[in-house]
Amino acid sequence: MNSSSMKSSASRLWLGIGLTALAVLVAIFLLPDASGKAAKERRSAQEAQVALERQLHELSEYQNMLDRIHEGRQRIAELEEHMPKGSVGNLQFSLRNTLFKLASESNVRIPNIKYSVPNKDGSKNTGIETLDVEFTAVGVYQNLKAFMLALESSDQPFGASTVKLDESPEGGRLSVVLRAFRQTDGSGQTFEEAS
Repeated sequence: MNSSSMKSSASRLWLGIGLTALAVLVAIFLLPDASGKAAKERRSAQEAQVALERQLHELSEYQNMLDRIHEGRQRIAELEEHMPKGSVGNLQFSLRNTLFKLASESNVRIPNIKYSVPNKDGSKNTGIETLDVEFTAVGVYQNLKAFMLALESSDQPFGASTVKLDESPEGGRLSVVLRAFRQTDGSGQTFEEAS
């Protein structure tokens, strides 16, 4: 072998050793770094996916809340639209007639009815006035139950505030307080139209 081919072989050997050393350095320093970056990117992607799912869930809850608010506003608007107006006397007369009619149909006796003074405190500038109606109904349990079911499905503008059932010598004694509502600002229908 001549010396020039020896030099060429030695150069190739050193070049091969250098490239091998470079490959070892890349394997030692760059591959773990790239592997770490890939792991970080996978972790970041998973965390982003979890955050996205959480935000979508929260958004869904907010949408449900918004739907309930819209539904509540719509119900309030419908109630106000159909809420009667008129004097307190008309309201008392209408409620009294309904109570005695339903009591008669259910075979229940109503010995007394008391009306409170109309109150605007809870309505805060809405033009709605409340009136508590307190009465007792006496009869057997099945008749009292039928009476209350009929009363709840009547078209009168009230909600049951308290209801208490006791035993009495005459059968069951139902003590009820209804909270009736009326408009005082002139909007809505009259009691004659409602009854």
